[in-house]
Amino acid sequence: MGDNNSIRTKALTSTIWKFMERIGAQLVSMIVSIILARILTPDDYSVVSLVAIFFAFANVFISGGLNTALIQKKEADEEDYSTILYFSIFISLVIYGALFLLAPFIADIYNKSILVIVIRVMGISLPVTAVKSIWCAYISSNLQFKKFFFSTLGGTIFSAVIGIALALNGAGVWALVAQQMSNTFIDTFILICTTRIHLTFKFSLQKFKTLFAYGWKIFVSSIIGTIYTQIIPLIIGVKYSTSDLSFYTKGKSFPELISTTSTNTLAAVMFPTMSKYQDDRKKLLRLTRLFIRISSFIAFPLMLGFFAISENFVRVVLTDKWLPAVPYIKIFCVANMFEMVHIGNCETIKAMGRSDIYLVMEIIKKSCYLATIFAFLLFSKTPVELALAFICCTCIALIVNSIPNRKLLGYTFLNQIEDLLPNLVTAIIMSFAVQLVGQTPINLLWKLVLQVVVGMLVYVLENAVIKSPNLKYLIEMMKEILPHGKACN
Repeated sequence: MGDNNSIRTKALTSTIWKFMERIGAQLVSMIVSIILARILTPDDYSVVSLVAIFFAFANVFISGGLNTALIQKKEADEEDYSTILYFSIFISLVIYGALFLLAPFIADIYNKSILVIVIRVMGISLPVTAVKSIWCAYISSNLQFKKFFFSTLGGTIFSAVIGIALALNGAGVWALVAQQMSNTFIDTFILICTTRIHLTFKFSLQKFKTLFAYGWKIFVSSIIGTIYTQIIPLIIGVKYSTSDLSFYTKGKSFPELISTTSTNTLAAVMFPTMSKYQDDRKKLLRLTRLFIRISSFIAFPLMLGFFAISENFVRVVLTDKWLPAVPYIKIFCVANMFEMVHIGNCETIKAMGRSDIYLVMEIIKKSCYLATIFAFLLFSKTPVELALAFICCTCIALIVNSIPNRKLLGYTFLNQIEDLLPNLVTAIIMSFAVQLVGQTPINLLWKLVLQVVVGMLVYVLENAVIKSPNLKYLIEMMKEILPHGKACN
């Protein structure tokens, strides 16, 4: 019983630290993104957006699902971490060499010669990303999320100063390049300085095979997932224009930033915590349902609230030159609303060690996704219509993700709807109230501020009136965790 309480307390503390890290980093990132968007042009962003597509694939190959295998393994030792570290660095160097050689070909496809040097320069950060993935796995496995707070915030603030300074001095796209690269380097440096991992100079083939047996399924799933997320921007950049890609990327970034801050904060703690209870089905069911209820209680109002204020937000914050991004913001607010349901179901399956089921799920989902995307590609006349495919894919994911946990935990699709519906209804009512405020004939800035305030008040009052157990749980969790804040990492 003492061990269970210790894990629970550590998980709660980790959730707070992870949330503080995400809030701090994303708040700084949002401010920097807004400043840079006002200074730079959509064309500057298009270059980095194109490079990001190829680096997304590179990062999947570098981790190879093996960092997840390290977290899932109950007693990973120094030889496990050393083996995966050396393998990841080797793969990162191979990928960098491939990108270095392919850079001119990629530049020709998009008719942007600057891509050659940008790809070759940004690729230098790939081995650093490989090192960082191992440190992140170790910290996550040991629920030491306090260290993420300092490393992420340090890297974000330092890179923000560099990026803004260069942008103000007319560096253009290189301001974005410098910002992203310095963020990776500083973040990793702080993690290494604050977290000592005992490594050896050995590469254990046996250890690698054991971890690979679990990790390769996660790797294949990640590759399929990356193809799904990157194929539309890849198509937009080729079929339409790089300016359209800039608006798509910027419109997608804000909903994703909100979604990842709220949902991935809990998911980062959920997986290692659930791995501790991987043999206790009843405990896993309670944790999964709790995760989905609490994360949707946070994510639904954030996404629907941002949907309601999106146009005023762009006009006030980004200026009118970014107005073509508004339709994408609305699309991805809806598409990302249910991300916590996907994560809740998938993290449970991974924590139970059933990467085989996870892989099958990903193959089924992504096959349906790709079929949906290609159908939209055939009939869509604009990139906005093409982006609507993501909403259809969200509906597919809701159904497919719920199927395995019905058998593994007895958590049916109807149970999930039951957990989500109260939060969805209150969030929709709040969104309508915010949109009504948006019709008032007052100054644009004050209108935006009023919309945010009204949205928060309406949502809290709604849940207070219906005596929402989710609101009560969050208040109790804060009360419980504060006395332990100084004692735990």
